[in-house]
Amino acid sequence: MNPHMINLNKLKELMSSKGLESVVICGQQNITYFTGIPKPSGTLMLIVNDEVTLLTPLLDYERVSNSVSTQDINVVPYSTYPVKAYVDYVEDLIGYVRRRVSGISRLGIDLNYINYLIYRLIKTLTLDVVDIGNDIQFMRSVKEGYEVEFIRNALRISEEALMRTINELSYGVTELGVVGVLEKFMRDLGADGLAFNTIVASGINSVYPHALPSSNVIQPNTPIIMDLGTIYRSYSSDITRTVSLGRLPNEVSKVFEVVVEALETVEDFVGPYVKVSEVDGRVREVLSRYGLDKYFIHSTGHGVGIEVHEYPRIAQGVNDVLKPGMVITLEPGVYIPGKFGVRVEDMVLITKSGREVLNTLQHKLV
Repeated sequence: MNPHMINLNKLKELMSSKGLESVVICGQQNITYFTGIPKPSGTLMLIVNDEVTLLTPLLDYERVSNSVSTQDINVVPYSTYPVKAYVDYVEDLIGYVRRRVSGISRLGIDLNYINYLIYRLIKTLTLDVVDIGNDIQFMRSVKEGYEVEFIRNALRISEEALMRTINELSYGVTELGVVGVLEKFMRDLGADGLAFNTIVASGINSVYPHALPSSNVIQPNTPIIMDLGTIYRSYSSDITRTVSLGRLPNEVSKVFEVVVEALETVEDFVGPYVKVSEVDGRVREVLSRYGLDKYFIHSTGHGVGIEVHEYPRIAQGVNDVLKPGMVITLEPGVYIPGKFGVRVEDMVLITKSGREVLNTLQHKLV
């Protein structure tokens, strides 16, 4: 049985609890979550009562059909060629949906993934439209066992690729050269894809949290931030380590020790029903003791799943709480303008009794 059917059944239970006779789901990540089909681009999922239909482009029809592992899901192709304009097939899809939901009084739609099709659909329907975006967002944040295992595998690939790359680091290599080595190892080790654009940022480039790797040669005795993630069976990993060719200067080494202290402190703190703003605050408390909190310029972490950035956002002012089954990142960082940056990131599973750090790599790889 396709394990994703567990998630589809959750959606049907949501429909029942909200009195919805039909739902329309778009956004390929949502459709992957409910069906297991990887990257169903241009696909719309329609549920009317208990009947599930995927409307998919003709050019992707065979792949989507062959990816459906249950007879309970119908796949209907639509053609975008020849077409006079984007509006043409959008109106055709709207017409199909309107015919299927005729007589329905309440329709659920995830408005977090609103696009032109959904906008036009809402404008043309006279029934009661209910936004179920936040419900699906929370549903996706609490992982089933199989989802956690996919994430473990994605992380295992990332960590092994990172260690192999570190072992091959040599003088004269560029940031982009290291990116190429990392990504080759990830694919060779079984990654289905990359969760995001790999970051390798050294020296002054390390002060940018989302640095663009360059053709600059990595200098010895400078910090190198390596932030990478893989996709395995549609699920993502996200890991960061700060390393160096040679010994780090004393100033950088001291900051590195503080960042690791902040990470290990917050890993001991997180657990079920802890408020995420308090998680973020715990990191800032550690950094503030050393006068470094002003250099921590992003949130402490985020959920990870089919998308590398998912609910919850672990940040100041956010009152959400961690729930058992959530997989999150914790990624304290210090970025001193004009000098250097340091970041270390782990992935953590929230359990009923506490937490499990999913990473096996030590923090100090310098």
